[in-house]
Amino acid sequence: MSDEAYGDHLNRLFDDLKDGKIAGEKKPKIVARTPEDVAKILTNERIRLLQVIREKKPESISELAHFLNRRQPNVSNDIKYLEGSGLLELEEKKDPVLHKKPVVNYDAVRITVDLSC
Repeated sequence: MSDEAYGDHLNRLFDDLKDGKIAGEKKPKIVARTPEDVAKILTNERIRLLQVIREKKPESISELAHFLNRRQPNVSNDIKYLEGSGLLELEEKKDPVLHKKPVVNYDAVRITVDLSC
């Protein structure tokens, strides 16, 4: 598969993950073949979002948006994307006002780059 075709495949996969079309046991590992693929997954804002969740442990997406000083719809989009990619979890809350709590249960993301041809 060419890099362009693979990039298109990744874009469709990311869209399906974000839209909830791939979930549970079907979740694939995300494989990035180029630096651009990694950049699509781990933007500066998404890395910052993961860090804030890990450090401040917000009780809701709304509270997370406040911590980040970002609009909630934009934060929600990143949350859906990262959840679909397996980089964070959303815990169901008993309080219906708070909805879901974003959770990051790791300290680092490791990226392995295959240098063989």
